[in-house]
Amino acid sequence: LGKAGHKATLEEARRRFKEHVEGKHLLSADLRSPVYVTVLKHGDSSTLDTMLKLHKQADMQEEKNRIERVLGAISQPELIQKVLTFALSEEVRPQDTVSVIGGVAGGSKQGRKAAWKFVRDNWEELYNRYQGGFLISRLIKV
Repeated sequence: LGKAGHKATLEEARRRFKEHVEGKHLLSADLRSPVYVTVLKHGDSSTLDTMLKLHKQADMQEEKNRIERVLGAISQPELIQKVLTFALSEEVRPQDTVSVIGGVAGGSKQGRKAAWKFVRDNWEELYNRYQGGFLISRLIKV
């Protein structure tokens, strides 16, 4: 319902996300991904910046990975590009770059096209990074 834009669900997700970010009421682990996806899908640059800040502040790799997997839910073309650029940044462990790009590819038809172009444009760096290992084949599959 959240991804589809159901008004009451979206409002509840935004309320819970705000409380989580402000530290008033932390989201339980099982609700984080659906809330993150919902607010990102219908969010703007401020929403993405908040998610990237949460990623930077996360002290557990599990939370960083959770955030990396959902970033592709963002729908604005310029923000999709920002997520793809983030995927190759030093903020993301090399072994997790594939999850970020895969999240973009799975987020929308527009994301899939952007991710494929990004992979082609950055092929040499990606290929050298993974040196023909299983992650490069996983990247192509996603």
